[in-house]
Amino acid sequence: MNTRLAAIAILVVAALSYNLTGYPLLDPDEGRNAEVAREMAATGDYLHPRLNGLPYPDKPVVFFAAAAVFVRVLGPTELAVRLPALLFTLATLALLWWTGRRWFGTEAAWIAVIVAGASPLTLGFARTVIMDSALTLFVTAAIVAFVEERPVAGWIALAFGVLTKGPIALALPMMVVIPYVVWQKKARGLLDVVGILAFLAIVLPWVRSMADLAPGFLHHALVTETFLRLTTPALERTGPWWYFGPIIVAGSLPWSVVVLSGIRDLVRRMGGWADGRMVLFLLWVVVPLVFFSLSQSKRPQYVLPLLVPIALMVAALWGRMSGSADGRMAGGRPTAASLGIIGLVLILGHWMIPGLIRGVSPGVAGAIPNTALLLGVICIVCGAAAWAVRGRLESTLLVLSLPVVSIPFVSRTLMREVGRDRSAAELAAAITASSPDNTEVVGIGAYPPSLPFYLGRLIIVATADGRELTSNYLTRSLDTWRRVPGSPLRPVDWWREALHECDRPRAFVARSGDGETRTILSGQLPVIAESRKYVVYGPCGRVDLAAVGLGG
Repeated sequence: MNTRLAAIAILVVAALSYNLTGYPLLDPDEGRNAEVAREMAATGDYLHPRLNGLPYPDKPVVFFAAAAVFVRVLGPTELAVRLPALLFTLATLALLWWTGRRWFGTEAAWIAVIVAGASPLTLGFARTVIMDSALTLFVTAAIVAFVEERPVAGWIALAFGVLTKGPIALALPMMVVIPYVVWQKKARGLLDVVGILAFLAIVLPWVRSMADLAPGFLHHALVTETFLRLTTPALERTGPWWYFGPIIVAGSLPWSVVVLSGIRDLVRRMGGWADGRMVLFLLWVVVPLVFFSLSQSKRPQYVLPLLVPIALMVAALWGRMSGSADGRMAGGRPTAASLGIIGLVLILGHWMIPGLIRGVSPGVAGAIPNTALLLGVICIVCGAAAWAVRGRLESTLLVLSLPVVSIPFVSRTLMREVGRDRSAAELAAAITASSPDNTEVVGIGAYPPSLPFYLGRLIIVATADGRELTSNYLTRSLDTWRRVPGSPLRPVDWWREALHECDRPRAFVARSGDGETRTILSGQLPVIAESRKYVVYGPCGRVDLAAVGLGG
């Protein structure tokens, strides 16, 4: 065991784990997913995701259930809901170590762990309440299992992937594995009866249960969330065809430069393209990249599973170069130079960055320059060090990892400001401090996703189309769920009567830009709290409004 490589890996894991609770949940994704987990824990139903008390079949159950377990144990906190993403990431790194050791040796295994862990995409999504870290684990497990000719394990991994993020978890590994096993003339291994039966036994009971709870679930899962998402711009997640190129290069820096500049050395050292692993790596990166580029749905996290083959390629290259005759690390010099260039750009342009980001808050804008300046200095220093250390493997890995490893430490102030801007934590705290415990919170065309999580209860939503809930299923079946007894959904103007009668304590949440609603509310109620996006008024009550009409 190389203790110095293991020590670097521990440093990387420490960086991934640092400051998980240093900023509140970021809306919409973190707030919504955390609230689904909180409701699971509160109801004790760990099979059926619910959002604001209503079925939420937009995403399957595994990630939510994992987060719900931690909420049950630790309470509804940022730590509880962020831990699953971190643990799924660490599990992926452990699987990567096993794979790297089996394919290339122990030294390469540690290199793969360091490279994958010290990549910007990994860092971002290991600390975010979103299911892509879990998806990456199951996609990786499925591909490795099929390559290792363990089809039962592969099909079980596919099943848990499908129960994490739907059919894409089946399609993504298969688009890599099928051409690989066909090329290897081992395609029959995929058709393992026991494995397929295990897949069906794991997936189908949950699908049937969810279909019973949420009418139209199968159509929504297969058509809306899969076919329409991939083939049309209906879900408003489009981007240019080249969208993922910069994402995968930047998201795997500095290691993408190592691969791009050292690919010829890698092919030569592995004996050419006849080595099946080189073909596998090519398929693992290129085929999903082309698929997602052609898709009409584009988000950075979609290419997170592609960091695994990139890490294995760096491991295969550098793990085979220890004590090389020329004393150099293939791709080391270009990578060092790229870090220096990135650092220089950050230093020279740190004051310009806030102006390039649309809609940034004053607090975030104020925190960006210092963060960028400090990170730029780190990049230049590490780039210079990487240039100087040349063929020393451990030193090269350490200095190339440090820019990404340093991000959680240098961005504390920035992330705190981002959290204040994109979270409802402060709104919830103000409502709790100024209102009775039984206060009913009403969103007027507004649903700050993390608000019910921090309040620990559901909120009423007066809505025209349900878009505020950020659920494609609920938006498309709004009338059905508005009529269900006890539904938190109300007609768009219901709040006016609720304000006028106000037979119970109520606080009203309006969008900051909704001038008409704010004019009516401000004539009746004081402001409890205000953020850049929302304003909270109240609480009202029959005593408070007995002599006051809606007027205006």
